[in-house]
Amino acid sequence: MYRFGRKQPAGVALTALVAAAITGSCLPTGGGAPAPLTLAGAWEGAVTVRGATESLTVTFTADSPSVAGTVTAADEYAIDLPLKAATRHDSLVHLELPDAMHPGSIDARLERGRMTGSYLGEQDGDSLRGTVELWRRPPPAAPYRAEEVRFRGGEGMLAGTLFIPAGPGAHPAIVFLHGSGPQTRDSYIRWFADRFARAGVAALIYDKRGTGASEGVNWMRSSAKFPDFANDGLAGVRFLRQRPDIDPARVGMWGLSQGAWLAPIAAVRSPDVAFLVILSGGGVSPAEQELYDDEVRLRELGYSESQIGDAVALLRLGDDFIRDGQDSTWNRLQSDLARARQQPWFRYLDKFPLILPRQAWWHGSELDYDPRPTLRALRAPILVILGDHDLSTPTRPTAERITAALRDGGNPDYTVTIVPGADHAMQVGPDPWVRLRLTGQGGVPASAAAAARWDWMRPAPGWEAAMVAWVVRRARVSAPAAR
Repeated sequence: MYRFGRKQPAGVALTALVAAAITGSCLPTGGGAPAPLTLAGAWEGAVTVRGATESLTVTFTADSPSVAGTVTAADEYAIDLPLKAATRHDSLVHLELPDAMHPGSIDARLERGRMTGSYLGEQDGDSLRGTVELWRRPPPAAPYRAEEVRFRGGEGMLAGTLFIPAGPGAHPAIVFLHGSGPQTRDSYIRWFADRFARAGVAALIYDKRGTGASEGVNWMRSSAKFPDFANDGLAGVRFLRQRPDIDPARVGMWGLSQGAWLAPIAAVRSPDVAFLVILSGGGVSPAEQELYDDEVRLRELGYSESQIGDAVALLRLGDDFIRDGQDSTWNRLQSDLARARQQPWFRYLDKFPLILPRQAWWHGSELDYDPRPTLRALRAPILVILGDHDLSTPTRPTAERITAALRDGGNPDYTVTIVPGADHAMQVGPDPWVRLRLTGQGGVPASAAAAARWDWMRPAPGWEAAMVAWVVRRARVSAPAAR
C-alpha cells in the first residue's frame, strides 16, 4: 500500500537493484593438487550493467551445495540481508537476491582467486543484463554488537534486533517503525539502524506483528489500525527504557511512509518518546496519497484527462466501499471493474483497493486519517524529510500541511526539508518519468532513449549524514571519529 520504493514487495518494501556474487581461491597443496574452492567468508566487488557499476559485498557461512549467505549493497540500503537462495555445483554458483531487493540473480564460476559471471535483474520494470566480479576480503569489524531481542507488543511477542554501540552506556536509542505491508527487520530499516549505531545511537528494529518471527495476526488478515501499530513501536520504547545500557530519557522513533503517520501518534500518546524522524509521508490522508500516485503516473504516461478521470473515479469507488461496506457499493465496483479491465490504463493502477475481498475486516480503516490534529499536539522535536521526485507522496502538500500543523500547535523544535531529486526511497537517478517511459511504460522518441544514460538508482547525496547528525544533536551525543 505505502511502499518504500514504487511496487516494492513491500518492501517499504524498498528502489535500485544491486547484484551479489561470490568467489573463491585455488591454492596448491603440498602435493601440487588444487585445494577445494571455498566460499566461507566475505567477498567484495561489483556488478556492471550498461557501463554503470554498483559495489556489493557477499558473506558466506558454508561451503555445502546449498550454501547460506548475506548481501550488503550500500546503494540498495541493504546490509547483511539473507540471500533468497544460493546453490553450488563444483565451481558453478547460483544466487538469488533477497525479496527486500528488486528481483535479481547471479550465475558465476569460481576461478583462481576470484569469481566472475553474469547478472540478470530488473529496475523500474527494465530487464537488466550485466557482469559481476568479486574478490575475497576480510570482513570489516562493526563498531557495535547486534543482540537478538524479544518484547511484548499488542498481539504477543515481537522479535527484533538491537544494535548497541561499542563503549559504555547509557546510550541514546531509536526505534524503527515500518512502512505498510509484511515488513520485517530484514529490509531497508537494517541499513539505517547500522548508520545510527555507528554514530553512537542504539537502534531497535523488529519484525512487524504477524511477520518474520513476531507473533500476531498476519497483516493481510489483521484488523489492526494505525494506533495498534504505533503501540507496538511504543512497546519497543518501553523495552529499551528498562535496559541499563540505554538512557531512558533519550529514546526516539523513526518512521518512513506509513511509519510517518505512526511515529507522531506514538509520540503524542507517550512522553517517553524524546524525538522523531519521519520520511516520505505523514502529511496527507492515505486516500489522498493513493489517488495522487495513480493520477500523476497516468498523466505522465500521456493518458488523456478523460481517461485519468475514469481511472480516478474507479479508485474513488473502491475507497467508498472501504468506507461503507455496502452491497450496493460493492456491486457497482465490480461492474465498473469489469469494464475498466479492458482499458489500456488499467494495468498501471495500484491494485489497492481494487483487489480487496468482500470481507468486512477492511472497513473502518484509516483511509481518511487526517494527521494534522496529531501533529498539532506533538511537542517532541521532529525532523521531516521528503523527496521532491516522490511519485508516491504529494511532496509539496505534505510539507505545507506538516509545517502548518507543527507551527499552529506551537512545537518549538521542528525541521522540514525537501531533498532535491529524491524519490520515495530517498534515491536519485535519471528523471523518474524518463525512466518510466524508457522501460516500456510510455513512449518516447528513439533519439531521447539513445541520449538518456542509464544508471542505477543511488541514495541522494548527503541526506543520510544530515539525518544522523540531527539525531545525534537532539540526543546530545558526540559522533565518533570517522572510521
